[in-house]
Amino acid sequence: MAVDITDLAEFYASPLGHHVQSVVCDGINRIWPKAASKDDVVLGYGYASPLVAPLWPNTHWHLLMPQQQGVLAQDGITGSQKPTILGHEGYWPVRDNSVNRLLVMHGLEAANHVERVLDEGWRVLQPNGRALFVVPNRRGLWARSDATPFGAGRPFSRSQLTQTLRRTGFVPAQMRPALMLPPSLPVRAMQSLRMGERAVSFILPHLGGVWLIEAIKQVPAPLSVQRARRARAGRRLAVPRPALSPKIN
Repeated sequence: MAVDITDLAEFYASPLGHHVQSVVCDGINRIWPKAASKDDVVLGYGYASPLVAPLWPNTHWHLLMPQQQGVLAQDGITGSQKPTILGHEGYWPVRDNSVNRLLVMHGLEAANHVERVLDEGWRVLQPNGRALFVVPNRRGLWARSDATPFGAGRPFSRSQLTQTLRRTGFVPAQMRPALMLPPSLPVRAMQSLRMGERAVSFILPHLGGVWLIEAIKQVPAPLSVQRARRARAGRRLAVPRPALSPKIN
């Protein structure tokens, strides 16, 4: 189940949302220590607006938000001024092989058809392009709390996540937990325990609130993946194509 766009924006404008933003961006920087360049095209799917300014504000970003979530005309709450597209989760108005990096947050757990979302992510990435998914951990406390957007939709275990990525033509790479402290703690306590939280992530990674997993586009995709993708495409309901589809150059 997707969280409404206004609820997402309001959460990330709150003190707890700012803390989540900081922790997730710190985890992304640990997985991808090399920042995206000005020439890279970065696509954020789901609700990636909170990642833009802290990570790579001068990079060529595009934001794609699913119809069931909605989109704000101008996301002033998170400060995002990047081009934003509203699209169907199974049909992204983005050219094949046009994206260097894909960042997905509040995307997989909210999807009606997870594998179709991943099919589209695989399609738009360049050969050997890299994706990074922020997904609620099924065993973590954040997936059980209605106080955060990570409590909505479908959480994943570590094995579920890696198997689903492999089934859709991705090679799972680095994987890290984040948000180790329970969401019920006061934000000031979370901030003061930040260093201890990092230590806990190494000792008890399965207790993290979210998984951050890097995945590499496998080219060519295995034959089993290609056959499954064609079968999914054959069962896909017709999706209206806009008269002027916004495209990433």
